Amino acid sequence: MEYNDYYYFGLIATVFVTACLTVAAIRWFHMCRPSDTNARYYYPGRPYFVSAFASALVLLPYVFHPESEDAWFMIRVFFLPIMPLHLTTLLLTYFAEIMEWKRWRAPMLAIGTPIALVMVAALVMAILPGEQISGIDPVLAHCLLYIPGIVSTVVCLATLVVIRAWAHRFNEDDYSNANDFPVVISRRWSLLTFINLILCWTAVVLNNRGIMAANMLLFSVATVVIVISALNPHRNGPMEEEAETPEVAEEEETAPRRGISKKTSKEILSSIHIVVVEQQAYLESHLTIQDVADRCGYSRSYIAGIIKSEYGGFFDYINGLRLQNMEIYLNEHPEATVQEAAEASGFTSRQAYYTVKARLEKQK
Repeated sequence: MEYNDYYYFGLIATVFVTACLTVAAIRWFHMCRPSDTNARYYYPGRPYFVSAFASALVLLPYVFHPESEDAWFMIRVFFLPIMPLHLTTLLLTYFAEIMEWKRWRAPMLAIGTPIALVMVAALVMAILPGEQISGIDPVLAHCLLYIPGIVSTVVCLATLVVIRAWAHRFNEDDYSNANDFPVVISRRWSLLTFINLILCWTAVVLNNRGIMAANMLLFSVATVVIVISALNPHRNGPMEEEAETPEVAEEEETAPRRGISKKTSKEILSSIHIVVVEQQAYLESHLTIQDVADRCGYSRSYIAGIIKSEYGGFFDYINGLRLQNMEIYLNEHPEATVQEAAEASGFTSRQAYYTVKARLEKQK
């Protein structure tokens, strides 16, 4: 490999480290007002976000000596076991905090501690004088690289599956308004994470510095997009009711449903109508299916089943009523703006109204 190639690899690594440190600094020193008054809600996972991006400092040996086999080994350790672990924890500190799910922390600590020790060992061997890494047994070197890499990758893929399920719940099943869970952001970050996993594994398995450099450039551009998109929080305000935790949802979904008579079904349907329509619960922008179940006095699984069979789903049912209310509101208040009418009808914003309207019209 020519000297110019190493020069460009070092330059790309410099861009990557600079981008990561810039993102870490901006996130640490900047929060938009008035969201900064409730940083835990609007910016969940912020401390770990900063520390994860700041950890790119360990790549400095490769920045200054891209031709070094020791530094290259450390790069592979960083992008295979460590990067998936970082991405997993970043996703969980953000989205699991939104879901108020705490049980992921102990397993991640148990998995992350030995992997972090591998990173520290690789860093020490990379910066100490002499051929530290290149002199060890190749089998041992591959074990240090691939075994933690496989573990962290499996955990990362499992996390992507969980986040996809959460997004589906918020977008269609349990919640009447998707804006409290950043569905679009979750999909974008999940896609970026998946692409990063593919490029990291390809570069490591093929021992290809060019592919790794391409991954660094892609991630550098992505960090700029992330910091721009993350300047403003992707949540519209604290939920009036505490969200149902995944543990509760899982228990209810796995519990066997008993058959109910037609008479009971009619009673449940009548209770739903009273709560949602007559008491106008649909005007509550953060209404959940659990809220309706609590007020009706029936289990969530029964309420969900009746609404699904009669109205096609909780999301469609509630937002269909909101669209009807908005039409009535605009006729009665011709001077009202779309924003005012949307908020009066249970939507969290004008954009939420347009999004729901387009979706329901498409389904027709």
